Amino acid sequence: MIHRLSALILALLASFLPACGGADSGEGSSAEKRASAAQAAGMPPIILVSLDTCRADRLGFMGARNPNSPSLDKLASESVVFTNCISQSSNTGPSHRSLFTGMFPTRHKHAMGSYVESPFMLSGLLKDVGYQTAAFTGGGFLAGKLGFADGFDIYVDKDEGYEESMQYRRGLSSILPQAASWWRKESPNWANGTTGNPFFLFLHTYDIHCPYWPGEGYRNRYGSWYEGSADLQSMCGQEDFQAFLDGGVKNEDINYLNAMYDAGVAMTDELTGRFLEMLRKDGVLDKSILIITSDHGETLGEHRYIGHNQMWEEQLHVPLMIRFPGGEWGGTRIPDPVMLVDVLPTLLDALELPAPEGVQGTSLMDLARGTASFGGERFRMAMHQDLMSFRVDEQWKVIVKQMEDGQAKVKLYDLSRDPKEARNLLKDPQQAQKYREVLDGLLAEWKAWREAGRELDEKLAPAQIQGAVDQQLQAELSELGYTGFEEE
Repeated sequence: MIHRLSALILALLASFLPACGGADSGEGSSAEKRASAAQAAGMPPIILVSLDTCRADRLGFMGARNPNSPSLDKLASESVVFTNCISQSSNTGPSHRSLFTGMFPTRHKHAMGSYVESPFMLSGLLKDVGYQTAAFTGGGFLAGKLGFADGFDIYVDKDEGYEESMQYRRGLSSILPQAASWWRKESPNWANGTTGNPFFLFLHTYDIHCPYWPGEGYRNRYGSWYEGSADLQSMCGQEDFQAFLDGGVKNEDINYLNAMYDAGVAMTDELTGRFLEMLRKDGVLDKSILIITSDHGETLGEHRYIGHNQMWEEQLHVPLMIRFPGGEWGGTRIPDPVMLVDVLPTLLDALELPAPEGVQGTSLMDLARGTASFGGERFRMAMHQDLMSFRVDEQWKVIVKQMEDGQAKVKLYDLSRDPKEARNLLKDPQQAQKYREVLDGLLAEWKAWREAGRELDEKLAPAQIQGAVDQQLQAELSELGYTGFEEE
């Protein structure tokens, strides 16, 4: 079984700045630009917000035990909420690449240490039909130089004076003023309540990402009870987290870590709410398609692990809500199995634009309208480096780790009975044969899926970006806890 599986997965693996690394899809003729503007006329603005490292179960509208997201909860009541969304990776870069291309990592091939220029991106597709495109991000694995600036008129991933300060971890306190400045300057027609060329605005923040150390007021509100010695301010990355877990950690330390994570969610919610309120007062929010999601979640002590880059459900289950113009279908909650790769085809469908060849997600518009359902069966997968997981229904989940010797370690979970993934069924001494037969059936479906997409995978193979991680970007990634890797 191990050799057969190995063969199947060998293919896997503030102040305000001018544009930083912005990219055009081509100058084009004046006639082409006029045609694009005419095509975009009447289309709604699109606002996409990615709350990096936000696990779904820590938000009120997703059932958090201690709700700390009143702004997002209010927005959810006006939106379509997809309660069963998984990310396509537990790492920022490949996950966002899936979000922007509608492709699985097996096709777009963007990974930590391997950066690509995709044949198309959501930003470029919208720009081609006349949208203004702007992004204000946390940088790091979303640095423009890693291929994410493609299709954006403006792509900002730094604070002013970054080289002098060398303080990196970008959050909404610096990102949102940059976005607001762009908004007031570049979109006067929308801001004063009239219509103009539509815009696509992408916002991304690391406020929830480690180190779990939000503003002082939030720390006091959520963690003033703590009397231990955990130094969360300087703790970020697997080396730090493993030392923390191996150092005689107590329940109160884990509880404090969780509380500080929740405090980061609360701060992010409040700052996001302020920006959305500005758009609401301008009358633009109600005319827009607004998407709130995350690239991945976070393990916070479960499985004796802290962080992400694994395949556990708390890392893959992410929030996804879409507020349509006028709040249409607001309050609808959809439990069908969906994914981040569905966002791009959904937006294109809403705009009545065709999806490019190679998109692997499916539009969610019919789910929002209530005219269709996926039911409980749908192929979904996620991947990061040597780890991959997939499921074909709501019961069985397979996790595969590719080993250096070419073999693979495999885990099988029954999520219907074991949602916390505490029991690898392949180690069940009483029913080992039964579960190996289940696994064989699942692997056959995986193989069929890979074979069906292989021709397009090869046709759409992306161009590699060489030398993207320079000394400056490596310093930024180190501050986010990513060390000890080189470009491959």
